[in-house]
Amino acid sequence: MSGRSYFNEILVSASPDLVYKAITEGIDKWWTQLSNKALHVGDRLTVRFENKTKWVMAVSEAIPNRSLVWVVMAAHHDLESLEKKDEWQETTIKWEIIEMEIGTKVILTHQGLVPQLQCFKICHVGWNYFLDSLKNYLETGTGHPYEAP
Repeated sequence: MSGRSYFNEILVSASPDLVYKAITEGIDKWWTQLSNKALHVGDRLTVRFENKTKWVMAVSEAIPNRSLVWVVMAAHHDLESLEKKDEWQETTIKWEIIEMEIGTKVILTHQGLVPQLQCFKICHVGWNYFLDSLKNYLETGTGHPYEAP
């Protein structure tokens, strides 16, 4: 697959420890309330939106306060506009956490989420929204995750 994978970074006024905890333990506070914790290599993270949109990821790397990698094992993106519902399957989501003088840089790379995929535009917008939610959660204590109906 060609094309550049989704990439974005944010600078947050929070310690690397708090960032790591938000990504491993607090996903329900900034991404979706329909999720579980995934702390260690081998753990499975399941995130849901609506009744049928669901991704299951395995933690393949977990270096506290530095990096976290999820490999998408199962994917179902339930949007009528998408012919192929499992485009995230076998993609990799990599989080890098870098302590800076003025905060912590969080780098998100979703390897395999490339412009050629049908879901790229909506997923690009979605990741940007939820990175902003993560930043708000870390800096104010309030994110804007997907809320279960």
